[in-house]
Amino acid sequence: MKYITQSQVNEFHANGFIKLLNFLPATEINALSDQVEFLEQSEYPGHILEEHGKGYRALHGCHLYDRVFEQLIKSPRFLYPAKALLDDEVYVHQLKINLKKPFHGELWPWHQDYIYWREKDGVPNDSIISVMIFLDDITEFNGPLFVIPKSHKMGSLDPKMPKQGGGWDQDVSAELTYQVDESVVESLIKQNGIVAATGPKGTVLWFHGNIVHASPSNISPFQRRVAIITYNSVANAPSKSRENFRPAFLCARDTSPLVEEITETI
Repeated sequence: MKYITQSQVNEFHANGFIKLLNFLPATEINALSDQVEFLEQSEYPGHILEEHGKGYRALHGCHLYDRVFEQLIKSPRFLYPAKALLDDEVYVHQLKINLKKPFHGELWPWHQDYIYWREKDGVPNDSIISVMIFLDDITEFNGPLFVIPKSHKMGSLDPKMPKQGGGWDQDVSAELTYQVDESVVESLIKQNGIVAATGPKGTVLWFHGNIVHASPSNISPFQRRVAIITYNSVANAPSKSRENFRPAFLCARDTSPLVEEITETI
């Protein structure tokens, strides 16, 4: 098994996530960071501003138009673990770069990801995972991801009253469409604790589509940028007959198996 051990696979299935420190070297992280800064200078349909307008909240679908991120999703270092964790061939359902600007990065409320892919995109089951790549050092100060271990074993939790009237942009805003009720979060944390996903840039965090997670606002002077690739089992792709798909930068149109691509830089 390449880039991931059987012990780590077992840990992922037990806890719903694994963190691999220093998975990518500084040279590659710096190249990705430079590309993110370049992409921030242009407007694309998947680029979402924070509600206060002081910078982008997220850049969606970069792999659809940018060669660096197209290569990234096909890197064996991500494809082999994704296949091992899902036990199937995979495609990328979604890619996003979440940006938390110093002093102004807004929070992400408690939620599960899979409910969006089920309700909005028609993904049949939760055989879907994400890998978060730390583009900056992430500490307790600059808005790290909080995860609740083992919460993926609860399946899809009934969300508190969904936000009504919003389009796809509400699914990626600080007022998320589907949020986990505070009483449920409290109960889960009492049972299983809570973990802050911190680590140096180059760290990666693999997490299950149903893990309950959130992140606080960044009121520190340190930026917090992460790239998140969501791999789905090819057998779990949305029905081709489904109507009203969200935009391609949120719901992939090409669900054919990805083939590894080895490059000099990524």
